[in-house]
Amino acid sequence: MSQSYLIRSAEPSDAAAIHRIKTSPGVYPDTLQQPYQPLSITEKQLNERPANIHHLVACAEDEVVGAAGLIVNEGMRVRHSADLFLVVRDDWQGKGVGGALMRALLDLADNWLGLIRIELKVVHDNARAIALYEKFGFEYEGRMRQEQLRAGKLEDVLVMGRLNWPRRAES
Repeated sequence: MSQSYLIRSAEPSDAAAIHRIKTSPGVYPDTLQQPYQPLSITEKQLNERPANIHHLVACAEDEVVGAAGLIVNEGMRVRHSADLFLVVRDDWQGKGVGGALMRALLDLADNWLGLIRIELKVVHDNARAIALYEKFGFEYEGRMRQEQLRAGKLEDVLVMGRLNWPRRAES
């Protein structure tokens, strides 16, 4: 039986929980985040709430267990695209939290924001995340060699993208 999660918009009161996830030793090495970021950065992101950022959280047992979002590009010629971010608390990984957040984000992107392109970056050896993204239609688009410094070593980052281009009716 699969667990169900409450997916909702992130609130300023979620900042501490999201910060704990993003900075936990089991999470941040596989992200593009730096360790030891201050809580004030997450608080600022949630308090300012720019219109182009859609930030969601997944809750289980009355706790935030994952966070994800879309950062919609603001330029005139790229408003149809967004960057995706997703983190899951290390003790909740592999339990469907990432999938639940992805389903909610893609529904938002496709059915409410009218986005055509969603892109993301993922560390090359984060096999679990890559498999999740591929499951939801993301495809490998490129490799940024030695893009990220992680524990003193330069690591490659993969660029992945998903297109939701409206199909024309076949004649």
